Amino acid sequence: MSHLDRNIAVNLKRIRKAKNMSLDMMAEQTGVSKSMLGQIERGESIPTVSTISKIVEGIRVSFEELIKTPIEQVSIAEKGELTKIRDIPNNCRVYVYFSYDMKRSFEIYLIEIDPNGEYKTGSHGENTYECITVSNGELTLIVNQEQYKIQKNNSIKFAANQEHTYRNNSDKILYIHVVLYWDQHESIELFPQTNRVSSI
Repeated sequence: MSHLDRNIAVNLKRIRKAKNMSLDMMAEQTGVSKSMLGQIERGESIPTVSTISKIVEGIRVSFEELIKTPIEQVSIAEKGELTKIRDIPNNCRVYVYFSYDMKRSFEIYLIEIDPNGEYKTGSHGENTYECITVSNGELTLIVNQEQYKIQKNNSIKFAANQEHTYRNNSDKILYIHVVLYWDQHESIELFPQTNRVSSI
């Protein structure tokens, strides 16, 4: 089943439930048989353009409402199933927990950095920020020609519109969770002086 077919299946059932309609009632209003509507909801049948037209006209919803990607109330991202977008042997790996979506203004990543390894990345664009939490090891973050050491279970927030480097100077693997987000309005106080270690 394609992504679009899945959207139609999920949305059709959601809309029907929201309107307190049985399959019989929907069949009567749309002119599409009860069995066909049931198959569409279960993802067992791919509706034709003609069938979709009958449905949206019969229950008075927009075409976009029927095909849009539904918002999942609960979504679990398991480590073993994450997409790996960077893999530099004996250095680092970058995994995606939740990738870019036009409906939300953030992405979440897991970065693993091997002992004495580093990962360098460029600007993510204007009005972008990163919140990083160290879950294992010690992170040395280099940004704006400054170094910041972040210990396990601590976090740092900074403007990500410039080149920055994540470095692991220890002999243990480093795990960090990165939330990258876009903010058109917020003004943040960057880099508290207590975290500043040295210039580079």
